[in-house]
Amino acid sequence: MTFVLLTSAFGYALATLFSPPQPQEPVIKGTFAMDLEIADVTDLYSWQIGIVFNAGQLKVLDIAPGGFVGNDYPLFVNSTDSFRDLLLLGGTLYGNVPGKDGAGKLATIVFGYFTEDYVEPTIVEDALKTFLLNSQGKLIPSDYAITLTVAEGS
Repeated sequence: MTFVLLTSAFGYALATLFSPPQPQEPVIKGTFAMDLEIADVTDLYSWQIGIVFNAGQLKVLDIAPGGFVGNDYPLFVNSTDSFRDLLLLGGTLYGNVPGKDGAGKLATIVFGYFTEDYVEPTIVEDALKTFLLNSQGKLIPSDYAITLTVAEGS
């Protein structure tokens, strides 16, 4: 029994000694926040926005829903695991309620940067990643404006 335990311990020690080193994540040198805003929208019920960024330069640290739709927007989701270099954000109302009209902030995203000369994230124009739906479940025509800008104080 002692021989089995010693052999197992010795094997484990050898395995850890010769295992390849684990890659270390780059050090975050600083942070900045970006506001995702919408203007001139009518009957916004559900939305998904794709934001592309260089994961070798930036890391998503925090995401907070904006106040455009107030407390009526109970479902807010995000994902950085779907595709490399892509952040997907979305939200939806539920039930038989009208969509929201006007302008306001959909979300605030905080990024950490690994290098001083990073490329700022941008909104994806691909209709499969960025779209708005009205209260009838139909695509909202693109006469609205979506912007992603560095937040004040960043």
